[in-house]
Amino acid sequence: MSLNEIFNFYSVFDGFEFVNFEGEIYENIEKYLLRNYEFIKKYFDFDESTCYALSIFSKNNRNIFSINRKIHHFKALSILRNLLKIGILKLEKNKEIKIKRNKNQKLKKELRGYVNQDKIIFKDNFTRFFFYFLKPNEKLILDSKFEEVLAYIKDNLESYQSFCFEQLAREFLEEKFRIKGVQSYWTRDFELDIYYKDEFISILGEVKYKNKKICKNVFNILKFKAKKLNLEPKFYILISKNGFSKEFLRIKNENLLLFDLNDFKILL
Repeated sequence: MSLNEIFNFYSVFDGFEFVNFEGEIYENIEKYLLRNYEFIKKYFDFDESTCYALSIFSKNNRNIFSINRKIHHFKALSILRNLLKIGILKLEKNKEIKIKRNKNQKLKKELRGYVNQDKIIFKDNFTRFFFYFLKPNEKLILDSKFEEVLAYIKDNLESYQSFCFEQLAREFLEEKFRIKGVQSYWTRDFELDIYYKDEFISILGEVKYKNKKICKNVFNILKFKAKKLNLEPKFYILISKNGFSKEFLRIKNENLLLFDLNDFKILL
């Protein structure tokens, strides 16, 4: 099985009860998930509002207040607290420095509605996959319209897998550098996929899950973000599913490290 095939299975079945996989990913989705949906859904025995909240969290920008637009504030807070308590979700803490201001100091108009939020991470990929694809299509699954559900999954799997790849990239870097706590970094103005800083090393990076090679402009954007943070990292990290352009590979910079899916072998 190729690394790409292994990643496909990991993005869907990470956290699922062990099975002996044979054939391609969609055959296994139908065999183990769609045809056994009645049994599988018992593992996620939540009320309608909680299932709806989990479906929102599985697809959006992961901000903790994102469900407040669809669910009443106090109910949304109760749902979130419970999901964190039982461990189906965990928080990724925002590291942005909060704006300090005096009592009588007015914020700029564009900052008045901005809220510094933590983000949500699912405990495993299978749980997120369930609420991303299966729960919203429950009626079709129960009506045995498997081809229709699989067509929807095929059309949207790459978008879903993007964050799976980003999370795996963080695990890879933690293993590579023997560190813990690699996460993303976000502000009102920009976001970094990879951020880590301690007294010995600092790294900033981007992760690209695209079916094409990455051009050098991504590196220029990364350096711009570092400047916005007033940080000169020890390493700039770029991780691309499908490698880098020839022009990019000609860049000579000892602080720039390039990785692709093949480098993830150390996690096997």
